[in-house]
Amino acid sequence: MKMNQHSWLQRVLISVSVAVVTLPIAIQGAQAKTTDNLMPHEAAYGYFIDHYRQNVTGHTTPQNNPVVGEMSTFSTYWSNGQAHDPDILSQNISQAATITQQRTDSEATRSYLTDRRDLRYNLISGLGPYATAFIKNANAQTDFTTMPTTPLPANAPYSKVEWASPTSTLGPLVKLVNTTARSPFSGTGVVKHVVKYVRPYRQSPQVRVLPALSNVMAAAKGDDYDFPSGHTTAAFETGLTLAYAVPERFQELITRASEVGYDRVLAGRHSPLAVMGGRMVGTAMTAAVLNDPENQELKQQAYQAAHTNALLNSKDLSASDNFSDYQTNRTAYRSRLTYGFKPSGDTHQAMRVPKGAEVLLASRLPYLSTNQRRDVLYTTGLPSGYPVLDDAEGWGRLDLFSAANGYGALSHRVTVTMNANQGGFNAQDTWRNNLTGHGQLVKAGTGALTLAGNNHFTGGVQLKAGTLNLASPTAAGKGNVVLNGGTLRVTKNHTQLSGQFHQTAGRLVVTPDSHLRIKHAAKLGGTLTLTKGHLKNGTKLMTFQTRTGKFKHITGLPHGWHVHYTKHAVLLTK
Repeated sequence: MKMNQHSWLQRVLISVSVAVVTLPIAIQGAQAKTTDNLMPHEAAYGYFIDHYRQNVTGHTTPQNNPVVGEMSTFSTYWSNGQAHDPDILSQNISQAATITQQRTDSEATRSYLTDRRDLRYNLISGLGPYATAFIKNANAQTDFTTMPTTPLPANAPYSKVEWASPTSTLGPLVKLVNTTARSPFSGTGVVKHVVKYVRPYRQSPQVRVLPALSNVMAAAKGDDYDFPSGHTTAAFETGLTLAYAVPERFQELITRASEVGYDRVLAGRHSPLAVMGGRMVGTAMTAAVLNDPENQELKQQAYQAAHTNALLNSKDLSASDNFSDYQTNRTAYRSRLTYGFKPSGDTHQAMRVPKGAEVLLASRLPYLSTNQRRDVLYTTGLPSGYPVLDDAEGWGRLDLFSAANGYGALSHRVTVTMNANQGGFNAQDTWRNNLTGHGQLVKAGTGALTLAGNNHFTGGVQLKAGTLNLASPTAAGKGNVVLNGGTLRVTKNHTQLSGQFHQTAGRLVVTPDSHLRIKHAAKLGGTLTLTKGHLKNGTKLMTFQTRTGKFKHITGLPHGWHVHYTKHAVLLTK
């Protein structure tokens, strides 16, 4: 399946606009300047997380059903059986056709299994090496393992077995998934019958139905509608719930959720816009369930169960991981946010963060405050203007893959306090986004934070405690770097500090080949530690425009080696 993802990427770049792969994170330069920017925006129905239980039969208006309200963005293109934007709708079906026409054998098998299996079972593969332990300790099962060589009968049933047992060792996790993805409020049946948008294979013969499902799909009722995709909704409900309990697999699980949506297009079942809508509903529904006071104890039990010998600490690990490649996951997930559609609406809307959406990051970024998590969502969201995605609250523009990488921009002083004693991401985390903005990053606490992006934020870095790893040449951004305590570790050669460097205490760790390049003045103090490596006489450990002070302590130097201070450099000498 790793090959499936790679082949999908190659073909999607041909069949859809490459702009989808280079999606910006939010609007360039847009950050939440005040807490007012992070305030939720009320929709016609109120707030989704407060009224999600109103998604039931009989509630069919944007005012009394939050799912209908959230999906009302589709009325710009289609309503009451009438097309209002033929160009967008034509592109929607054309993309569906292209995807089905380019379907590979392995994708055919995967999309067939996605169609037939219990919706929740489909997400287990996102657990990667932990999938074996989950199947064993959740008593997970499916009655579909292969694709038939001839079409199924028209009345062929879906999976008849229970996907996993709520009384198993991982019962709390199974129960939480069931609460999210199988509640009376979590479906898309009501909104589909409000929208009444016809399935793509019934709109165009160019949409090639999966042969194994041809009889089943031909026999489907006329009111078996397209928008939004129920399978995609359930995939994100299940994937995000599992990601809350197993944040160590957050990005892999939501990538699999997005792949389930893509599988629906591959099979000919759904259009890209329907899948995009399904992501929105599934995301909002998961946030609602995780915020619901009735589910707080179960939510904690699920997280605890996942972090035992039954799952993350299990010895029953598999070498198989279809989502082991970060860049492949990132490109695939972000491509499926918009499916190649270009912005066609208002592109100047500020980012909106839905009420309660920050709960989706609570276990992935546990060291941030509630408001900081909202700021992360704000600074990593999609630009406005894409079809369907501009709902009133902002669910459509959330980019949770990017949000799992930390802030997208710093608009003010951001203090990150980590506690290594709490383990997990509290002890160690990596921010991969390319940070912009004029704010400052202050690292405190005992944990270790790694900056791995191509950063351009101008407010500088202050390290008070713990560890800050600079894992890219531009990790420190464009501002000054102040080391008052803790450990600043330079892991890449020719790392640039574009401002001044001021060390009053703490430890600066470099390699013999680091050549830390300080653009302006350096004020040295504290400890310099040299890691093991090949030593060469005269090697520049760092350069600067001017210098004051010297390091108080130097560790890691072999016997007979020294550091030599010059006007513009610190050298290794023997």
